[in-house]
Amino acid sequence: MTSTPLDHAPRLHIPALTGLRWFAALAVFLHHSVPHESLPGPVVRIMGAGSNGVTFFFLLSGFVIALNYFDAAARPTLHGTWNYLLGRLARVYPLYLLVLVVVWLALDDASYVSRFVVQVFAVQSWYPSLSLTYGINPPAWSIGVEFFLYACFPLLALALRPIAGNVRALLAVAVSLVVLLFAAAALFHLFRYGLAATNPYSAHRWLYRTPVTRLGDFTIGMIGALLLRHALRSRPASAVPERVMSPMLTWLPLAATLLLMAWPGRARFYASYDAMWVVPAAVLFFGLGRYPRSLLSRFLSARPLVFLGEVSFAFYLVHRPLMQALGSESWADDAFVAYAVKTALLVAVVTAVAAACHFLWERPAQRFVNRRLRARVPAATPAPVPVA
Repeated sequence: MTSTPLDHAPRLHIPALTGLRWFAALAVFLHHSVPHESLPGPVVRIMGAGSNGVTFFFLLSGFVIALNYFDAAARPTLHGTWNYLLGRLARVYPLYLLVLVVVWLALDDASYVSRFVVQVFAVQSWYPSLSLTYGINPPAWSIGVEFFLYACFPLLALALRPIAGNVRALLAVAVSLVVLLFAAAALFHLFRYGLAATNPYSAHRWLYRTPVTRLGDFTIGMIGALLLRHALRSRPASAVPERVMSPMLTWLPLAATLLLMAWPGRARFYASYDAMWVVPAAVLFFGLGRYPRSLLSRFLSARPLVFLGEVSFAFYLVHRPLMQALGSESWADDAFVAYAVKTALLVAVVTAVAAACHFLWERPAQRFVNRRLRARVPAATPAPVPVA
């Protein structure tokens, strides 16, 4: 995806975003946990809204990829495009495939071969059947969406290239996409309200797990990255505005997200599938990149949290099978202290397994695939030097 080797493309690393990935993965974990009856209502509702972690992941994918590769993608070459797609595949697929095979053999008894084949190709999210989409390892449905978004990135970069330096145009496109997401949620609320998630015409299918719908999240993430690059290049942050703007662009969107998650009326609106979380997430990503010295940025950039963020993809993939294997669904019937201790230990176990998967398989496989299949970009031919 570049006219120069991707290895030499300038990259902007924001450690706080890596730390934030851990909390998004933890939100999905809590969403899949059965709450104890002793928990306060707001805590139970926050746990129930943890599915918004996938919206954060889709937005963050667009944000990070555009932050590092947009310029190269906007002027693509054949070698660069191959290396980009290979890099994305190597980043996600080896661990996805390993967990899929292990779960299929250990927990699914190697049954439903056709469903397994569909998931090997990571196209389960395109099917209307919920049992097929969520079969074997339920959280893995989002990986098929990620592959679709990765493949769309080159086309989206070309589409955004004419306005990449125009802040007003970028904001106009972002606002239009947010309006479309809310409009789609409103239409399903008016004409398809109450349909079960298993219904092929339900909002759950079309607003939550359909890859095309998530293009809005990914594109808004890309636009947020372009706005951040413009902000970093145009003017440095001065001390006085930073003290004012930093909390507004970091703590405020985080607080808005938590308040929406705890809101009693949230579940009544289909915007809670996706649209409700887009603006706070995009603003939070921008704020963490714009103000790396802010309190929240420094907290999320702490070395332990960055480590947890690095293993968050493995955590996301293995948490549900381990919950199933250990029977965590029944823990809500225990005393609260036992429930809390078991849940904390489960998080520790999932984290340990995720770290092992990350260091023993995910990283080595990524290096192996890139080393063996990466195309070598031919060096530019030097111009002839005229002889005096």
